[in-house]
Amino acid sequence: MRSILVLVLLLSACSPESADSTSASTAAVADQFIDAFYSWDEEQLRHAVAAASREDIERVLYYQGWAVGAHYKIQTRRPCTQTGNVATCKITVTDDFGKAMAYTATDTFELTLKNEVIVNVTFQGDDPAIFGELQAWIGEHQPGIYSGPCKDLFAGGKTPGDCARAVATAAKTFMNHQN
Repeated sequence: MRSILVLVLLLSACSPESADSTSASTAAVADQFIDAFYSWDEEQLRHAVAAASREDIERVLYYQGWAVGAHYKIQTRRPCTQTGNVATCKITVTDDFGKAMAYTATDTFELTLKNEVIVNVTFQGDDPAIFGELQAWIGEHQPGIYSGPCKDLFAGGKTPGDCARAVATAAKTFMNHQN
């Protein structure tokens, strides 16, 4: 009888229902992360990524502060997808940079999970080339932004909101010089 019970448990662990349950759990964890990031609640986000490396935690908290400073607003929230133990979440946002330079951007978060806990976080945006041109223009025309509020930008900096606001203000000036 005991061997039948073990066999039943093993088969149920391999069943599609179990895989669906894991996928649902991973999706729920990924959704909780997105909710936490865009809640602008640092403690909620810190809790969501508590098992990640210190560097990942600092980077994602800096990015959240940057997003707050630039007034990110979700335009399109797509369901997160899953490949293996990685959930990918794509969120299209409007922000102060996009408003100044007439574009929207999509944030892509990749969350590596182990036992339904986030252990690694990466993210990137798809800002157009003009955002890179803005960064070069700031370096040439307003370098104090990089030595002031954007010192150690995404590398241990302490003022992400101030940095984002300074870059957004510079974007308006940059666009005025383009016209």
